[in-house]
Amino acid sequence: MTGRPNDDSGDSLNDLFEVLSHEYRRYVLWVLADPDNRADEAIDTTQFTGPDGEPDILQLELRHNHFPKLDDYGLVDWDPDAETLSRGPRFEEVEPFLEVIDDDSDETSGE
Repeated sequence: MTGRPNDDSGDSLNDLFEVLSHEYRRYVLWVLADPDNRADEAIDTTQFTGPDGEPDILQLELRHNHFPKLDDYGLVDWDPDAETLSRGPRFEEVEPFLEVIDDDSDETSGE
């Protein structure tokens, strides 16, 4: 993916599906979509990694791959200095997909 798609791009849906294709990115979006998290509040990115302060593989993947990709697409606003995420300007576009994916996950897991 090469950043934000143009509004007239026929590939924008493909880009969205590519963003949603990784479970870590879906999980981050689900956390932001949680009704307990206010839409206008930032969340601490350290909640996705261990508290020991040592960089681990997950933390490195999130900081160098997943957070930037979500930010590039406009689904999150990521502040690497403050280590926070909030809903981006295009977050509402992904919410219906998250509900469908979550519903499908519940059905396949037998919940």
